[in-house]
Amino acid sequence: MKKLFVKTLFVFALAATCQLKAQVTPHTTADYQLSGYPKMVRYMKFESDTAIKNQRTSFIEDYQLIFDDQRHLVERTNFIDGKKDRHSRYEYDNNRHLCKETLMEADNKIVSVTEYDYNYLGRIARITTVEYPQSRGGANTLVRQETFEYNAKGQQTKHTISSDNNKENRTTEYFYGPQDSLIYTITTYSYNKNIDKTTYKRDFDHSLIEKINIRNDKQTRRETYSYNDKGLLEQKEVYNGKDKKLLTYTYKYDQHNFMTEEVATNPNGERTIEYYYKYEKDKYFNWTKRTVYDVWEVKYTEIRKIDYEDKEYWYEDKKDQDTKRVVRETEKE
Repeated sequence: MKKLFVKTLFVFALAATCQLKAQVTPHTTADYQLSGYPKMVRYMKFESDTAIKNQRTSFIEDYQLIFDDQRHLVERTNFIDGKKDRHSRYEYDNNRHLCKETLMEADNKIVSVTEYDYNYLGRIARITTVEYPQSRGGANTLVRQETFEYNAKGQQTKHTISSDNNKENRTTEYFYGPQDSLIYTITTYSYNKNIDKTTYKRDFDHSLIEKINIRNDKQTRRETYSYNDKGLLEQKEVYNGKDKKLLTYTYKYDQHNFMTEEVATNPNGERTIEYYYKYEKDKYFNWTKRTVYDVWEVKYTEIRKIDYEDKEYWYEDKKDQDTKRVVRETEKE
């Protein structure tokens, strides 16, 4: 279980193919790879590593997150040129499930409302989005609905998207094999006759080791995966529709499982992608600055300013993986 959790945190694209969870909006501290009890996070992403005061016109992303003391996101605010822009508020039911997401303009006029409904087992059953276009005086209109079906074992068997954007309309069915592992999915579309099939192969630890994309009975892409002893993705090989190898990706991580290196080489051994990641972390091992290098040149700089809740009883158990050092000890009364 720990192995799967680690992969989910650090290899998003791969994790999306492994999990059968619905695509619910990220709404917990874990979704944002945050340890502890953050109550406020300001995230800023810049084009280069220069003084923040000189980067006001080069923001790639700028937002603020507010969490409650249960580690649930209650508000996300986007900023443009340092000014408050659209923001979302999140509500939860008694079982701590996200049940409502309201997107608003800077002046608090409602843009859309997304509601989440769950079945008796707590699994997502329906996601409904309604917009309130100002051009219609704020009259509501249903724009998108997703429904989910499960078998008697609680495994997802169908995902249907109905939208006023016809290109989003599709149905995906899930099929399982030995040991109840997902072996393939079939997706059909309402706006064309394409049929997409994705097959999955796993090892004895249930880790995904191969994924093949097929459209109308013809392979379009194949990927293979291997992992290190911590269960983190170590190598990914990518093949085209004719099963010719295109790229081999290799990944390295630090002692806290943050990615430090991402390199892609072609069959001739030439490096076509070469990213390196450098981190600054606080005493809870959350990174507060991440610098992304494209070979030797700085590509992006990301800043996270984090304020924490006072949760002494949790922090006494937070230890460094290598040194076993207690990060913050409880004061004796």
